[in-house]
Amino acid sequence: MFDPAFHETWAAYLEHRSLHPAADGGPGLPLAERLAKVTGNDLPADRVFHPAIDLRNEATVALLLAGETEMDRQAVARYADALARERRRRPGFSTAAVRDDLTRRHLLRVWQCPVERFDAEASARGLVCGARAVETAKRLVPGLLDEMTATTEVTEATCGGR
Repeated sequence: MFDPAFHETWAAYLEHRSLHPAADGGPGLPLAERLAKVTGNDLPADRVFHPAIDLRNEATVALLLAGETEMDRQAVARYADALARERRRRPGFSTAAVRDDLTRRHLLRVWQCPVERFDAEASARGLVCGARAVETAKRLVPGLLDEMTATTEVTEATCGGR
């Protein structure tokens, strides 16, 4: 979700899936060749192909998490903890309560993309469209807000001590 270069990782995954299709028995083809057959190269691959992700497959996991760092894993753990804390603090809390516009703003900031490129950026990251990216990211918002609050408190404490 947060790797600035994940669109490259997703493109590599699409290439891999094209060369090694799932158990449907279809032929393995280079992605460009498959894309030409399907669209005449009128659309980018991420707009056409949305393969299911099987995280039980070690090759899939290796490809998709290749750019992940220890800091990334720690951040995901912090975000999961923040969501769990929020659910304990507010019984009945659901990620459905997180506002779409707030989540979208966070994604735009993290992805550093303009609003008009939001759907394309989500698709390039394997999230199909902006709406799906927002739904997926909602579970991360409590952790992002915690981090923003902590950063603001440190900044204020540092600036206030001058």
